Amino acid sequence: MKNREKGNCFREFDDVNPRKKDPSIHVLFEYEKYYMELVREYSNEIRFIADMLSEFRIEQTKFYEETLPQISHSLTEDQSVDDEMKKLWLKRLSTNMDRSFLISEKLITDYATKSIDEFRKAAEEKMKSSE
Repeated sequence: MKNREKGNCFREFDDVNPRKKDPSIHVLFEYEKYYMELVREYSNEIRFIADMLSEFRIEQTKFYEETLPQISHSLTEDQSVDDEMKKLWLKRLSTNMDRSFLISEKLITDYATKSIDEFRKAAEEKMKSSE
């Protein structure tokens, strides 16, 4: 028996508050209620972030699938520009757009993270006020 107790890696959780150990259905409903209230309260921010991400992905896809090939085609048809210069210019354009897309994505991600942190704080405050 002692060996089994000794090997019980969960023993350190034995003194956890019983309310947190086995939450009643009431507590679970309270969590859900507060969560849904917060989702409603932050729905505009959630929608805004989702829209920004969607527009960003559309812009990125459009650039690589439409804009860049059109520019490349136009340059290929232009006989007054040297082929090496065309390649160099397209490479620089692509590199600069990659950087721009990375910066845009980071700004959106940072904004989303900030919003998630605010949401989490609000959820913690609601849960603390209900205890």
